[in-house]
Amino acid sequence: MTTVFFIHGKESGPDGLKIQAMRRAVEALGFATEAPDFRFSPDPEARASHLLARLPEGEPVLLVGSSLGGYVAARTAELAQGTAADIRGLFLLCPAFDLPGYPLDRPPQPLRGKAVHLVHGRHDDVVPLATSLKAGADWQAVVTVVEDDHPLHASVDLICLLLAHFARELG
Repeated sequence: MTTVFFIHGKESGPDGLKIQAMRRAVEALGFATEAPDFRFSPDPEARASHLLARLPEGEPVLLVGSSLGGYVAARTAELAQGTAADIRGLFLLCPAFDLPGYPLDRPPQPLRGKAVHLVHGRHDDVVPLATSLKAGADWQAVVTVVEDDHPLHASVDLICLLLAHFARELG
C-alpha cells in the first residue's frame, strides 16, 4: 500500500487546514497517510534526515510538501537515492527553494515528469512563482498556477482534487 507523507512548512504544523483537507482526500481513496511533526527543528536538513528515517523500506510513498516542507520533500527524494526508500512522487505547494538571499538551493531531483507536480499561487509574496516555474521546466513537471497567495487557503478544494488525481496516477 502506498503511504502519502505530508510535510508542513516552517511555521505551521501537521494539523493545519491544507494538510487535514489533503489527508481526507487521499484517505478517501484508500491511501495510508502520515503527517510527522517537524517543529522539533527549524533546520531543513534535520527535517529531511528525520523524514528519510521514517520512510518505510521497500514500500511506495508519495511526498507532499508545502513551502519549507516542499524543500524538505525534494531534498528527501535526493537523499533517498540508493536507499531502500521507494519515493514515487512529489506534490509540492509553493516550495521554498531558490529564494534570493535564502540558503536553500533547489535540490537535484531524481524524479521527473508526471512524478512531480507543483502548485503555486500567482500572488505569493513569500516564495516567487518564478521558482516553481523554473523547477517545473527543469524537471519536465506539471506546474499548476492558482489565483491565490502563499498559504493557498482559497485553493484547498482544487489542491485536494489535483492531489487525488496525482495519487491515483502514481500510487
